[in-house]
Amino acid sequence: MYIKALAVAALMTTTACAPFWGNKDGTSRAWFAPSRSDLDQVDVHPGAEAYAANCAYCHGDTGQGDGPLGADLPVVPPDLTDLALANGGVFPAERVLETIHGYPGKFHRGSMPEFGQELKGPVVEWRAPSGEIIMTPEGLMDVVAYVDSLQADEGS
Repeated sequence: MYIKALAVAALMTTTACAPFWGNKDGTSRAWFAPSRSDLDQVDVHPGAEAYAANCAYCHGDTGQGDGPLGADLPVVPPDLTDLALANGGVFPAERVLETIHGYPGKFHRGSMPEFGQELKGPVVEWRAPSGEIIMTPEGLMDVVAYVDSLQADEGS
């Protein structure tokens, strides 16, 4: 019994002192110590990465229609930050879903490509304003939620 107690005490002491035993590169050897990259990480919106990969080139990093390719398009990309303001203060999620997805096979008539294939994957239930439940790719929902998060405040 004393051997177990001594072993536990030794393990606790060793682990507690581990932060002071730095590796040559300055990182801690403690199994419980967060790495520098963990400390620097910020919670990222689930749709931010897909937006950056598929939308920001035209709509810009902040969604204001000022992406690097936007000026070269025949139609200037819309400012995504004022969609709710232009819709009476309500974010038009259904219209945004339809525009991003693009109704595969029917294609858009404008410059906006369809992203249904890029955002396919596991599906989730989405309830349309009509009450209809639509099985929708989770990646598509993440991007729509991200665009919703970009909406300007009414007072700005």
